[in-house]
Amino acid sequence: MNIRANGFIECLKKYEYILKALFIIIPLSFLSLSTSADNSNIKNATDDIGIHWQVIDNLQDSANSFTAKLTIKNNGSQSLTHQNWRIYFNFVREMLTYSPNDTLSIKHVNGDLFYIEPKARITGISIGEALTVQLTAQYWAISKSDAPVGFYLVPSKNSQPILINDVVIADHTSDKQTKRFDGDRWPVDTAEVRFDRNRELLAIDTPILANNHSNSTSLVIPSPAEVQKTDNQQLMINQPITIAFSDEFSNEAEYLRKMLTAELDWPVSFTKRCEYKPFSICLINQSRINQQRTKIVNDGYELTIDKLQGINIYAEKPAGIFYGIQTLLGLVPVENYLSNTVKQEAHRHLLFPVMHIKDYPRFEYRGVHLDVARHFSSLATVKRLIDVLALYKLNKLHLHLTDDEGWRIAIPGLPELTDVGGRRGHTLDEVKHLVPSFGSGPFPDSNNGSGFYTREEFIELLRYAQRHHVTVIPEIDFPGHARAAIKSMEARYARLQQEGLTDQAARFLLSDLQDMSVYKSVQGWHDNVINPCLSSTYLFINKILAELHWMYQEAGVEVPVIHLGGDEVPEGVWRKSPACTALYGGTEELSDQQVERLKRQFVYNVHQMVQVYRKQTGGWEELAFVKDDDSVIINPMIEPGSMRPYVWNNVWGWGTEDYGYRLANAGFPVVLANATNLYFDLAYQKDPDELGYYWAGFVNARTVFEFTPFDIFKSAWQDRMGNSLNDNQWENSTRLQVDKRNNILGIQGQLWSENIKSAEQLEYLALPKLIALAERAWANQPTWADEQDRKKRFSKLNQHWQQFALRMGSYELPRLDRWQGGYHYRLPLPGAKLVGGKIHANTAFPGLTMRYTVDGSEPSLKSQKYQQPFDPVAGQIKLKTFSTNGRSSRTTVLSP
Repeated sequence: MNIRANGFIECLKKYEYILKALFIIIPLSFLSLSTSADNSNIKNATDDIGIHWQVIDNLQDSANSFTAKLTIKNNGSQSLTHQNWRIYFNFVREMLTYSPNDTLSIKHVNGDLFYIEPKARITGISIGEALTVQLTAQYWAISKSDAPVGFYLVPSKNSQPILINDVVIADHTSDKQTKRFDGDRWPVDTAEVRFDRNRELLAIDTPILANNHSNSTSLVIPSPAEVQKTDNQQLMINQPITIAFSDEFSNEAEYLRKMLTAELDWPVSFTKRCEYKPFSICLINQSRINQQRTKIVNDGYELTIDKLQGINIYAEKPAGIFYGIQTLLGLVPVENYLSNTVKQEAHRHLLFPVMHIKDYPRFEYRGVHLDVARHFSSLATVKRLIDVLALYKLNKLHLHLTDDEGWRIAIPGLPELTDVGGRRGHTLDEVKHLVPSFGSGPFPDSNNGSGFYTREEFIELLRYAQRHHVTVIPEIDFPGHARAAIKSMEARYARLQQEGLTDQAARFLLSDLQDMSVYKSVQGWHDNVINPCLSSTYLFINKILAELHWMYQEAGVEVPVIHLGGDEVPEGVWRKSPACTALYGGTEELSDQQVERLKRQFVYNVHQMVQVYRKQTGGWEELAFVKDDDSVIINPMIEPGSMRPYVWNNVWGWGTEDYGYRLANAGFPVVLANATNLYFDLAYQKDPDELGYYWAGFVNARTVFEFTPFDIFKSAWQDRMGNSLNDNQWENSTRLQVDKRNNILGIQGQLWSENIKSAEQLEYLALPKLIALAERAWANQPTWADEQDRKKRFSKLNQHWQQFALRMGSYELPRLDRWQGGYHYRLPLPGAKLVGGKIHANTAFPGLTMRYTVDGSEPSLKSQKYQQPFDPVAGQIKLKTFSTNGRSSRTTVLSP
């Protein structure tokens, strides 16, 4: 499922062509160099060496490869000599050819790490000179996120690395740079394309919609199940609020107090007895009152707002009270969140509609997955994510704690896991830390690829999540995606061997040191799969399971499932491992069938180990399927109810779209994590400047909103290349049986972190997609999802989207500008087009402010606000969307 990382096999399932090598010799000329120059003394190399990357042609090889140009320029005051200098970088494509290859070498180290070094016939790079490399790499690169990153110079063999800051990624402007191959029909996201899309999805122009939103917006997000509203009646609160609660709801009462005081600056007091007054909020256990009410189930609640009796929230569980509080907070007028002047008004007040809501979640599992292994997210960053999960009634945080590029949780007794596996930087032996990945750079103690949670921090995180009714699900990825653990235990082995502790050294070893098997993972690693034939492997796994168990125990938190990963084990593993061949009589090399049996047995063994801790085994769908000759069948060694598959690989046209339903029909409790709709790390649109990959398509809030969990084929509007799909294409696919719907536990959005290098980028990719996820996970199935006619379904979908989009633009996003200090959500670029002699503009979320300039300058908060179409001008028109706290989108450029 980590095809997301670099797209090495993006088109293997659909396109098979012969790879062609392309050699273009670029003439080089160098000035006479002084052989006495000492490269290790180069000063300010971060400014002196410049890197320029330019994609040339994605279309030259029918989707098999693309050409690009990498230029290295010496802008400094000293020459780079021939004395073993290297420039390292990370690149998420497999390099096929390069030229000139007689004067330099480009070598693959491991994973996505490469380096360039001179050959004997090259003397260096003179002052002011440039070295240009023409290269051919696999598949395509239509985004700046595909470009090589993390450049650093090692001037000579024993010198310290120097980060190169002067890196320019050239714009993509031509079809050859923005199309993946001739059949790529997905349009680049221009001003006109955005305008037409917004107009189609919203049905009417933004200004009209924004000015008439009072009767068309959703009440709150996610939408409540049942609402009874009294027209034109409101409860006005202009006095301090009294919160009444019993001890069982003390956590929820404290949360409500904190939100009212911190977000609204409203005075609050506590009491144990509800007096049902206009200025009181009562948190009531329904099972303890003598009222004939329908039983509230599944963490549901009832909320009543009455002019005389105030606000009352009824529930049987603390979670229900908590979700009722979130709905109440969503009914506070947005002006109360936004304006600091409200605090200065003489007659402050809160207005609530008089109403009754009965609400409950559609799915028990409403989750977000966060990868902290590729790039690390701090404790504070994860807490902020939990805050916004709670705000939208999402209740699961799946933490991807380990992978090839990082181990992020401290395990007592195994310090190398975090000392080595939790750090990345320049190294030739990985004794002290791992190699750089995804541009993390050469310095292990100051980059976003290093970091881990101490035991105390993880326990603190568990408790924080519990207070917000979020369950943290830990993932320890085995047997593939395990390189950080493997290299850490090899470092431990080497240390203990050196100390003479031979017996202890091999105890937790995960690799057969005599294994000569040759393989390469999707992400380019050739040593990232643990060995299932070593007893030490199972000692290690049991150690991890035990320590996780005790951390949760100490935190006082129950974890229902432990996720074991299980995805993307490459072909070729274990074939020449003496430890494995010995199990089959010492054969020279294992057969395909023998390797498959090893995989099955490993899954079964680890699954049984999890059962000892009375937990359910979770894993990506690969754990639940096995190969049987040329077909894929459900693993017969696993009892369905004991394993929870997370199903991700449903790319339209790959033949795996129905895997989730095959498992649910067989009795497995399934979490849908579909890449096409729920991978938040994928780019919002086809725009070279947009952050994120696109191997499964492009995912924005609308894509998430369209998702139909009980019939995903009704979400199939177009494939990842922009080709229209139709309902008849799925006639031979497995459908979810009606009586098996309860086996769909819920849905989960995935945040893989290859491109998440800051907290701001995390929030940019997560929001507003996360809000659309909440709507699909909590709210009842929408009427359009039951519509059989495709055209009518799309029309009804657009009507629902219009209400949702308007609520987003007029309420949810403005509220997030202030909530918990403000979230860095993605602001949509304006759409703009010349229509009927006028410049028209719109936005994906009506209610957001657009500003523009007509002189080519960048729009600012002082620029003209767009309110109606305006006359075109001869110059360049630029537009931006602005948040209420002054942030802006990227710039839309229109040249009419």
